[in-house]
Amino acid sequence: MSTSQSAAAPLTDATPDRCPRLDRAAIESIVASGRRLLVQGGMGIHASDGLAGKVAAHRGARLVGVGTVSAVVKSEEHLRREIRRARREAPGGFVGVNLMAAINKADFESSARIAIEEGVSFIVQGAGISREIIRWCRDGGVPFAGIVSSGRLSAMYEKWGADFLVAEGAEAGGHIGDIGHPLPALLTEVLGATSLPVVAAGGVTADDVARFLAGGAAGVQLATRFLACSDGDVHDAFKAMHLGKGEKDVAIITSCVKGMKARAVKNAFTDALARGEVFPPKSKSWYFGPMGYQGRRKACIECLAAELCVCRASGFKESFCITDALLAAAVTGDVEKGLFYTGQSLTRIGERKVSELPTAEEILDSIESRLAQEEGLARGANTH
Repeated sequence: MSTSQSAAAPLTDATPDRCPRLDRAAIESIVASGRRLLVQGGMGIHASDGLAGKVAAHRGARLVGVGTVSAVVKSEEHLRREIRRARREAPGGFVGVNLMAAINKADFESSARIAIEEGVSFIVQGAGISREIIRWCRDGGVPFAGIVSSGRLSAMYEKWGADFLVAEGAEAGGHIGDIGHPLPALLTEVLGATSLPVVAAGGVTADDVARFLAGGAAGVQLATRFLACSDGDVHDAFKAMHLGKGEKDVAIITSCVKGMKARAVKNAFTDALARGEVFPPKSKSWYFGPMGYQGRRKACIECLAAELCVCRASGFKESFCITDALLAAAVTGDVEKGLFYTGQSLTRIGERKVSELPTAEEILDSIESRLAQEEGLARGANTH
């Protein structure tokens, strides 16, 4: 991959300066100052657009905000615009890009190149393992973070040159590595296997932040909570689907991605998948335009690596088109036919109406206040 390759699509914005690097030294300096990271997770197709800059702008007494732009099924121009948008909203803030190793190899390389050219704070990668991305990041001067679900992988990433890790437990939204490996146990395992800074992720709510920080995490990652906020571009119906939900409203589905398990809001679509119904791909020209996605105009835009997509590998006779389902949820807000990936933490979201949702800044300020209160209580207990 050449990091000097120019962008194919013209942009109205001039290429901005690089973001500050979120490398190991920067994180250790933040921790030494008594603060921790509050990371906004990169979430699926379109779901987290418009959030990264708002989170990255936060600089509190106890937390440093970190925004993440999802690169999933974004054209080159779209990805560049989201990165630059976040940078404008958070001058000097930490803005990274999330990549999935399971996507089409050409798209993976293209997204990595763009992120490096744009000088993001870090690239975080999950959904598979790629040693190439670590080399590309090293050559391009961008820190690399690996999403891990075991101590073994944590040790491997440290050996390969990662700057930090995101330990993602079984309570996470979307694809989950080990459904029987909850975050508290995973965090302990990962911290015991590596000396790298570790961010705790997967089903985390404001109530959990202090506990995971006290347990040794350099920060926490929240995703579902930011899906249900008043900021961001995702459809209001998508936000509403996260409100007033209990345990019975969460479904574990079998994904088209290598048959992995994934967590989503239960609806007519997840019920149909449970019955074994099939959803072959449909035209996506309504979203990508007549030229298609990256020039791919067929109903199947080959978003995943060929050997990993159950739908494509079966000749579209099994499983479902994940791009159709996620676009239906995030862009059109189709509560019947859309796939609403979510973390288990949606059961602890207090608001019941979209009009009641807080901004990203208000969520961060609330967590800051909660941490201050808990610190005060701890100091009071220690004086008696």
